[in-house]
Amino acid sequence: MEMNATAEPGKIVETIASSSGKSNDEVKQLIDQKKEKFSGLLTDSGAAFMIAKELGVSLNSEPTEAIKIDSLKDGMNNIDVIARLKQAYAPKSFDKNGRKGKLQSLILLDDTGEIRATLWNKDVDKFSEMGIQKGTALKLSNCAVTSYNNALQLNLNYNSSFVKDEAAELPEIEKNIVSITDLDSNMNDVNVKIEIKRVFPAKEFETERGKGKVLNFMIGEGVNEIRGTAWNEMCDEVEKYSEGDQVLIEGAYTKEGRDGIELHLGWSARIFADKN
Repeated sequence: MEMNATAEPGKIVETIASSSGKSNDEVKQLIDQKKEKFSGLLTDSGAAFMIAKELGVSLNSEPTEAIKIDSLKDGMNNIDVIARLKQAYAPKSFDKNGRKGKLQSLILLDDTGEIRATLWNKDVDKFSEMGIQKGTALKLSNCAVTSYNNALQLNLNYNSSFVKDEAAELPEIEKNIVSITDLDSNMNDVNVKIEIKRVFPAKEFETERGKGKVLNFMIGEGVNEIRGTAWNEMCDEVEKYSEGDQVLIEGAYTKEGRDGIELHLGWSARIFADKN
């Protein structure tokens, strides 16, 4: 039996049970155990697909047409979406029930709307390795739709995947690259192509709101240089680069510092090698 893009978890359980000789309750128990093993990071369908694979049960479906964002509904599973990357936030580390991992939030859009998507663990690394920049068109496969605070979210689970899809017909996203000489105070969503001049050691701090980390670095464009400051998770990202590296920074903001304009990398910023 083939599972369609919006198959309910109950139907998947019935298929696994009828094909494996196990009862529905036994299959549900295996699914619950799998979800517990992954600290609740799997949806019911994601866990069910893993159990099906372990039991040798095929749930493969025929290729499905991508669903538009405004047609997504809470509870949909194994659906495909083609959208353009509007915003990628800095990866975050977490420790849940003794299991460590990381996640990254994205904002995706097509010609009907936009939605937040969440990447987990290995997909966070893959996203970084692929060098996916703002405006890149993506095809996301076998995703699940959930709701949080009355807003729909797209979740990539164990059996999900994503690839670049430059042939997709989607609204363009403007990404202006500015010169550091044109920066002024209190600018947001700043994109610059610069050279790393120097990276200073990161420092940890603690305030009433909790612990944090800050790292200062110098960036240059020709003979012009300014100070950059990375916060928390972005410190680890900046530390991947060395003096002389050419990088692209997206989603930064500016502040007036003691020595002039500074570029700050917070929760909405990204940095990666400039290969152009």
